[in-house]
Amino acid sequence: MNSGLMVSVLVGGLGIGGAVGYMAGAATRNKAATSSASSSGAASDTAWFSYDGQTYDTASLPTGVQTSLYQVELEGYNQKQAQLREFVVRLALAKEQNKFSSVDKLPPLEELLPTSPATDEEAKAFFEANKDRVPPGTTFEQLSGRIKEVLANEKRVKSFNEKFEKLQADGKFKMLAKEPVPPIVDIPVANFPSRGAASATHTLVEISDYLCPHCQQMAPQVKQLADKFAGKLKVVQINFALRPTQLSGTMVEGGFCAEKQGVEAFWKFHESAFSKLWGTFADNYDVAKVKPVAEAAGINVKDWETCMASNEPKEWMQKTREMVNNLGVTGTPTFYLNNKRINLHSPEEFNKLIEGAVAGS
Repeated sequence: MNSGLMVSVLVGGLGIGGAVGYMAGAATRNKAATSSASSSGAASDTAWFSYDGQTYDTASLPTGVQTSLYQVELEGYNQKQAQLREFVVRLALAKEQNKFSSVDKLPPLEELLPTSPATDEEAKAFFEANKDRVPPGTTFEQLSGRIKEVLANEKRVKSFNEKFEKLQADGKFKMLAKEPVPPIVDIPVANFPSRGAASATHTLVEISDYLCPHCQQMAPQVKQLADKFAGKLKVVQINFALRPTQLSGTMVEGGFCAEKQGVEAFWKFHESAFSKLWGTFADNYDVAKVKPVAEAAGINVKDWETCMASNEPKEWMQKTREMVNNLGVTGTPTFYLNNKRINLHSPEEFNKLIEGAVAGS
C-alpha cells in the first residue's frame, strides 16, 4: 500500500479536480520530464536581467541559481499540465456522456467520473497494513472516515489516469506546452566512488542519504542498472548527509571510511547501509549505531573505527556538502544523467529512462 496515502489520511485529503489531475498525471509528467534529461540540447539561454550595464543570461549564472530557476519553472509547468489534463478529461467525458454544451460549462469531475465508495473491509485492510505509520493509541474508528475518503479519491485518480492514458494512446490528446530544459552542470565525478567501465558512454550520478527511505527504495534499481549496463553506464555515488551533525552524518562518514579500504569496500558498505533503515533523521550522531553496517559489509572494522575517530571524514563531508549545495540540490535522492538532472519518479520509470538512453547510444 502506498505510504503516501497514509500521510493523506493523517494530515490532509487527496483532493479532486485539479488535484486529481496533478496526482493522476504524475507518470505522464515524469515521462515528459525525463525526456529533457536524455536530450543533448542545452538549457534555454534566457536573458534574465541586467545589472550595471551587463546582461545576465542563464549561462552566466551560478549552477545553483540555474537549478533553482529551473525548479521554479518546472513546478509551474507541472501545475499547468495538471490543469490541462483535468480540462481535457472533463471535455472528453462530457462529450462522451452527452453533457457538453460549451467549454466554459463543463460538469465537475466528480459528476463525470463517479467512483464507488470504499467499503468497511477495504478501509480496515488499509488500516491494518499501515498500523506502524499511525500515532500510538490511534484506533480504526478514529480514522475510518478519512481512510474511506482517501481510498475513494484514490479510485477516482486511477479512473482519471486510465481515461487520460487512453486519450493519449488513441492519439486524441497531445501536450503541446514545452517543458523547461534542465541546466547542464559540472560534477567532479572523479572525486567519488563509481562502478562500471571508465570508458562508459553514459554517466549516472546519484546523490543520496542512507537514512532517506526513497533512496533506499531506489537503491536496488540503481544496482540492477549498473550491473546490466556495466560496459556502457558508469554509476557515481555521492553521499550527502541531510543532517550532518546527526546519525545521517555518521552514516555518510562511515561510507567515506569504508572507501579508505578501497572502492570494493565502499560498495559493500553502501549495499549494507541500504539493506534496511538503520535509524531516522532524528537520531543523534553515533558511531556505535553505524558499526553494525560496517560489520555486515565484512570490511576491516578496526581500521574503519580508526578512520571514524579522525577529522578526515568530517572534513570530506563538509567539502562534499559545499559542492552539492552549489549544484542547487536540496533533497535526496537526486540523479543526474550525463550532467543533466532527472526529475525523480518511480523505479519503473527510472529504469525505462536509463535503459532508453543507453539503448539510444
